[in-house]
Amino acid sequence: MSAHYREKVAKVTFRGIRDRPGMAAEIISIMKEEGFTVLAASFDSSVGGRADFSVITYESEGVSIRRRREEIAEKVGAKEVVVDPGLAFVEFLDVLDLKAILEVLANAGINLEFIAMTSGVLGVAIRRIFLDELMYILQEEVPHAL
Repeated sequence: MSAHYREKVAKVTFRGIRDRPGMAAEIISIMKEEGFTVLAASFDSSVGGRADFSVITYESEGVSIRRRREEIAEKVGAKEVVVDPGLAFVEFLDVLDLKAILEVLANAGINLEFIAMTSGVLGVAIRRIFLDELMYILQEEVPHAL
């Protein structure tokens, strides 16, 4: 397993979007058309046909999104767009023991602000203030992680 990170990211959450096939692809396409980067995406569970959809983007782009949040919400059909800056995004590659990684984070008291997983890759966003601590812990507890 290896890990790498990006220090200055933001989580952008599209709240109350319609839960229908293709909605995630539509939002990602709109983000890209607007010139924004999507590093990772995660869909929350649906309630009453509506759900939240979050993406990780660069913090500087999050500033632009925040300024235009009403316009972007209307464009994607979200009830609101919330930007959460001050995060770091850590990707763990070739994850063989997901439970071990999540336990390391939990035991360190590091809350996950975002989580996404695809075949063997775990992506998590944490408060940036915990990044140095996480890197230290990984070096100590997960050999060859960095």
